[in-house]
Amino acid sequence: MNWGSKIVIGLAAFMLFIIGVSIYMVSHDSDTLIDNDYYENSLSYDQVYDSKQNLINDNAKPNILLGKDTLTITFVTTNNQGKLIFKRPSDGGLDREIPFATADTQFKLPITTFVKGNWSLDISWENSKKSYLHSQSLYIQ
Repeated sequence: MNWGSKIVIGLAAFMLFIIGVSIYMVSHDSDTLIDNDYYENSLSYDQVYDSKQNLINDNAKPNILLGKDTLTITFVTTNNQGKLIFKRPSDGGLDREIPFATADTQFKLPITTFVKGNWSLDISWENSKKSYLHSQSLYIQ
């Protein structure tokens, strides 16, 4: 076998490798976004901005305390109602949305069922007909 046929065999093997990798990448679509409906969320970004601005203007940032088996959120005011959105950056299938309502300033959530690791917590709530939004990263051990 001469050097010309070795080059052709090498190029053919390289092309088959590239085609195989391309087919694998297309068929195993693991390239996911954090939000599946990011376009719809971007259309309502003014509301998100206003909620974040209300948090700053009213100095209403909640205090988040992560215990061994309980997440305690202490709000500035009483009678809060909203939802907690837990997002797992490494696996979107573990994301959770939990509604809550408080009569006092504290809300406690047991976290023993959560997978250990990094989480992103978005707290969206209303108080006195004002909406608030706070985002924070958590590491559950």
